Amino acid sequence: MKTGTTSLRMPFLAALAACALGVPSMAEAGESRDICDQLAASKFDTTRPSGFPGVDEQDIDIDKALPACQDASAGGTGPRYTFQLGRVLSKQGMKAEAIALYEQASTAGLTIAMVNLGAALEEDNPAQAFAWYRKASEAGDMLGSYNLGVAYENGIGVEVSGPLALEAYRKASDQGDGSAAYNAAVLLDEGTLIPADKPEAVRLYTLAIDRNNADAMFNLAQMYEKGEEVGADKARALELYRRAAALGDTEAADNAKRLEAAD
Repeated sequence: MKTGTTSLRMPFLAALAACALGVPSMAEAGESRDICDQLAASKFDTTRPSGFPGVDEQDIDIDKALPACQDASAGGTGPRYTFQLGRVLSKQGMKAEAIALYEQASTAGLTIAMVNLGAALEEDNPAQAFAWYRKASEAGDMLGSYNLGVAYENGIGVEVSGPLALEAYRKASDQGDGSAAYNAAVLLDEGTLIPADKPEAVRLYTLAIDRNNADAMFNLAQMYEKGEEVGADKARALELYRRAAALGDTEAADNAKRLEAAD
């Protein structure tokens, strides 16, 4: 069985002298905001405008996004653009400047900024990171609840608590997070931090699979292969291994080949 995907997701208050730009005109500011949303919005930010799907931080084009987000964040246009400029600077390796912007956007109430701030602070100040995850979760942020679950499960800035980890994962899962459903299933499957509940684990694995989670496919495939809690069904196991393999799981690909060879 694969264990929980318990990695955190992320998913300059001072001006940069080398890149200082004049205050843009209204037309320029509107264009800059659109470009900043296109190139630096987070897919986990529920405040981003429709039509902008969001990008992973690793895919941000710094050369294009930096001037646009600087323009967009000038003149107090809202915490989203402050946050997005922080993402650009984080991609650029300017951690301290990014943290300052995340904190500014968090103080203004942007929950996804709270999550990124927590992730940025986690190594040096896990207690403060935990506090931001909890605040984001309490405000209804899905990723905040997921990271809160990870913190409770692994003792990041707080005592380990299986029940509280499960509660946080369930909250994120109820908002549609497949990884949270998977992590909750693993807690219930393993029965280490909380009492085991195999039927509920199967239900949550199935829910995570519906959300295209490859690890859930792998674990439920193993249960079908072994007849553990579900009736033994090699065909179903093979189907799930193949689906996980198609998503890049090499161990699932090996297991699929093994079952195919046994037929």
